[in-house]
Amino acid sequence: MELIFHPYKIRSLALIDSEKIYEYLQDFEIVKFLATVPSPYLLENALSFILFANAKEKEKTEFHYAVANVDDDKMLGLIGVKEINFQTGTCEIGYWLGRENHNKGIITQAINKISSYCFDELDLCLIKAGVFESNKASIKALEKAGFHNAGFSEKLYCNTILKEKMYEFHLVKENFVPRETGKQSTT
Repeated sequence: MELIFHPYKIRSLALIDSEKIYEYLQDFEIVKFLATVPSPYLLENALSFILFANAKEKEKTEFHYAVANVDDDKMLGLIGVKEINFQTGTCEIGYWLGRENHNKGIITQAINKISSYCFDELDLCLIKAGVFESNKASIKALEKAGFHNAGFSEKLYCNTILKEKMYEFHLVKENFVPRETGKQSTT
C-alpha cells in the first residue's frame, strides 16, 4: 500500500525499517507519549512489530504504516489504524515521528491522508485518536487535521511513564474535507 502526499508518503512497512524504528524508540521524548512500548526497546522488538504489522495488513484487521520521504524512501515515523469496527464504522489512529521530523507539518498531512483512506477505502465514518493531555504538539496536529476534542477518554491506556489522562479526539466523515481541497467544516 502506498499513499502519496508530496514530498512524503505512507507505505507498508519493510524489514529494513526495523533499524529506524529501533533508533527512534530509543528517544524518551517519543516513547513517553506512546501507550505501550517494551522497555528496553530492542531491534528484535522492531522486527517483531513489522512482522505483526504486515500480517495484520494482510488480514485487513489493522494497518501500521511507515511515513516516509518519497524521494529516498527514508522512514520518518509510523501511522496506524486499529480497533477497526466495520459494523459501527469506527476506528482509532495512532502515530509518531522521529524527533528530527517534528514541527514540519508532516504528521498533520499524514493524518489527513490516512483519514481519507479510512473514509474512502475502508468506508468508515468515525475516526478516534487518543492523546495524553500533555502532548500539546499531537493535540495541535489533530486539531489542524479537523479533529475535535471529545473530552477525556474513559479507555484505560497502559503507559507506565505518563500517569495522566488522555483526551479522545474525533473526526466524523461528513465533517471531513481534505486540507488540500478546502477548509474543515466547523459544524
